[in-house]
Amino acid sequence: MHFETWLSFFALCWGISLSPGPAQLASLSAALNYGWKKCVPQSLGLGLGVLGLVMVVGVGIGAILAASPSLFFIIRLLGCAYLVWLGISLLRAKGHAVIIEEHEAAPERTGWQLFRQGFLVNITNPKGLVFFISLLTPFINTDAPILLQYFEMGLTCGFTDFCVMTGVSLAAAAVASRMKGARNVTRMNRVFGTVFVLIGCGLFFFNL
Repeated sequence: MHFETWLSFFALCWGISLSPGPAQLASLSAALNYGWKKCVPQSLGLGLGVLGLVMVVGVGIGAILAASPSLFFIIRLLGCAYLVWLGISLLRAKGHAVIIEEHEAAPERTGWQLFRQGFLVNITNPKGLVFFISLLTPFINTDAPILLQYFEMGLTCGFTDFCVMTGVSLAAAAVASRMKGARNVTRMNRVFGTVFVLIGCGLFFFNL
């Protein structure tokens, strides 16, 4: 990929990462519950999830899934079901004081659990799969190794996603410092949980 082409793609990635979606909701929710430092593993998982999704498209699996209605239906079902499950988990979660400082009590979720959650949010996003299939093709140089170009674009998307989601976590944690009460956290969990469920159902039933 030529450097000028990469710069254009790099700018586009920031716009993609800044657009509202499940990844930002996951970052906001986790930051309000655990503080921004515990959200770094989740942001890393979100970034690697984007890289994984791009590589799925790069090796041709994405095109196969898009051409096969039955396979894509299964992928979409799994992705939507995960978002709904995540929303229901937030709706059922008991509120607890937001953890902002290192010396406070440890959160209920480990760094590995948050990393895995972030990875699954992006890697199972059916809308992201179709989006990348249509988005990445114009940037491909057919005279250069194609898979390597997909890897470069995946790293670029993953890097911008990590930076944006870490920034979202920082901003959310700053707000959370003013609302540490368990009741406020419970209310926010219900809001985010409801939105996750609505997005999951919307992606499945209305192909948003």
